[in-house]
Amino acid sequence: MPQFDFTTYSSQIFWFAICFSLLYCFSHFIILPRILNILKARRHVIDSDLSSAQTLEERVQALQTKTDLLKKEASQKYQSKLEEVSKSALKQREKMIEELKEKMEKMTRNSRQELKSFVENSHIKSQTAAQNLAEIIKEKLFRI
Repeated sequence: MPQFDFTTYSSQIFWFAICFSLLYCFSHFIILPRILNILKARRHVIDSDLSSAQTLEERVQALQTKTDLLKKEASQKYQSKLEEVSKSALKQREKMIEELKEKMEKMTRNSRQELKSFVENSHIKSQTAAQNLAEIIKEKLFRI
């Protein structure tokens, strides 16, 4: 059996040591540095992405706070404008009610005066008509 032959052990050990040392040097000086560089680059990219995400999250949080403040401000302004408009509408309504009351009072006074003058005119006309009728009746009575 050739594998048990001691004379070939030294050459096998020699070539094993040479191949192993070449493979070790090749992997240690060429392959592993490239892998380490790739890992470092990935770590750097991940770290920069994480820091960018953190800054973006902080910006979003700041914008959200600012938006909440603006919403609150807008709501307060809306409420104050609404109150202001309702107060002015109430004042305008009261003013218009007063003007309408004054107009109605004037119209009522005018109507009463017109009615009073109409009644007086009617009374005068009825008296004149009664006098004219009385004269006509007198004439007819005394003519007979």
